[in-house]
Amino acid sequence: MKRSSHIWLLGLSGSGKSTVGPLVAQKLGLPFADTDAQITQSAQRPISQIFAEGGETEFRKWESQIVAQLAQKPPTVISCGAGVILSPENRQILSKTGVRIYLKAELSTLIQRLSKCTNRPLLPADQLEPNLLRQLSERKKWYEESEVAIPIELDTPEQICERILLSLASS
Repeated sequence: MKRSSHIWLLGLSGSGKSTVGPLVAQKLGLPFADTDAQITQSAQRPISQIFAEGGETEFRKWESQIVAQLAQKPPTVISCGAGVILSPENRQILSKTGVRIYLKAELSTLIQRLSKCTNRPLLPADQLEPNLLRQLSERKKWYEESEVAIPIELDTPEQICERILLSLASS
């Protein structure tokens, strides 16, 4: 891995990006950023409120702004929102400024992890499985453009972190 690169963690909601990201950052001695947390901070309101007031369109504008800002910073491990790759501009920034790592989870794993979540506007509990299936079908091709894909099934966050570090060392 080039030391001057960002590490962009990608994948569907529930794949563990926000859990594994800080572990990877700590091991590499890099800062960690989470695009959703950055959006909340910059917008000065929770994501649910952004969606309620401006819908997904407003949220995606914030997301693209944050990605562009983070891309200008020194090397950072960045946990991206699941839909970050929907924007061609975001995909271009990610590919030009770092290594994209796709945390690849089975649908059953995601459903199990997200079944009790109430703070994901695009994944209401009563529509979780069909919405995840739809998201995967529309996003999979872009996730799979990532330089690294890490299947995450029953691994602990620490094990996933180690697999990421091994893949970075060999690239």
